Amino acid sequence: MLGLLGMAALAPAWAATHTAMPDTRSGRHIMPPVHPTTAPCDIPAPLTAAQLRVLTARTAATPPTVLPAPRPAAQVLPTAATEAGCDLPGRFAFVRLRQWAADTRIQGGHATRRIVVFEQRHWRADDGSGRETSLRYPPDPHPTTDDTYPPGTLDGPIGPIAGTPATLAAQITSISPPFLGAPGVLDATASLTRWRTPDRDARTAILTLLRHTPRLTYHPAVRDRAGRVGIGISATSDHGALRGLLILHPATGEILAYERTHFPPPQGHRRPTGQVEDYLLFIAHTRTSTTHTP
Repeated sequence: MLGLLGMAALAPAWAATHTAMPDTRSGRHIMPPVHPTTAPCDIPAPLTAAQLRVLTARTAATPPTVLPAPRPAAQVLPTAATEAGCDLPGRFAFVRLRQWAADTRIQGGHATRRIVVFEQRHWRADDGSGRETSLRYPPDPHPTTDDTYPPGTLDGPIGPIAGTPATLAAQITSISPPFLGAPGVLDATASLTRWRTPDRDARTAILTLLRHTPRLTYHPAVRDRAGRVGIGISATSDHGALRGLLILHPATGEILAYERTHFPPPQGHRRPTGQVEDYLLFIAHTRTSTTHTP
């Protein structure tokens, strides 16, 4: 079955001169996040089937994100989100996203695992109506879908993402019960933003909620699969067997990516490399006036 998740603003102009930081995985250097000026909202076209096939072949075996040493939240998370280039008016929240999902199948007593990649567009109005288009590779009998939803039929809370921490906490709890702890908060935040575009107040509320959630770990300069460098926020469960990782823009607070990884038990003094179960790359969050734009 597919991974737990169902199926960001674009890389902004973070141009500035800063000391590079080493990437322990590749030996390259990663530039630390800086506070940019507002970048324009430039949304690329979705990938074609041929492009998605090439991307899947190139990225299906991508290992879990290597995280830099943690730092206290007060040194990493901004207290308030800044304006984003895609903070635009419109009836519908619009989300462009790409998902890598583990698909495990058991046949003849043997389990096989493959990665399925989805290219998706989501439109959602505050009344719970909307539209979804999806392209997947490897294809199944229905590799492309285009579904329209009448009011009240989309899952999740009716209305936008809350702009106050208390109301946002209630929305998070409706998706992820408190006993799931910090990993559940990260998972629910990603779930909310799959179909909704948080405005500046909502992004500030998300930052506030994360700053006050126990057992979260904060990492500066974490790179997502689009090459964007943001703030990493991670949490583990099941004695470290599962890790959730949320990557945020360091100034606007936009959700850039979310990763769920499973780590096998240690073997002696060596811990095996984990496997990514789900990865969401948020290519754009904005608002539109219709379900046919952009």
